[in-house]
Amino acid sequence: MELLRSIPQSYQRSAVSGQRSAVSGQRSVVSGQWSVVSGQRSAVSDQRSAVSDQPSAVGLGL
Repeated sequence: MELLRSIPQSYQRSAVSGQRSAVSGQRSVVSGQWSVVSGQRSAVSDQRSAVSDQPSAVGLGL
């Protein structure tokens, strides 16, 4: 009977460790999304700098 009691506990422990690894996986996914958002922000800032450069080019052309 003691073996039958100890076996479910080991399964419960492995289930808990599995949940922890799933949480850490979700965190890595969130950090990946943040990096994508930061990449989009840098792209937007690049577009703004390109737009600000264009009027100066137009001024030189005129």
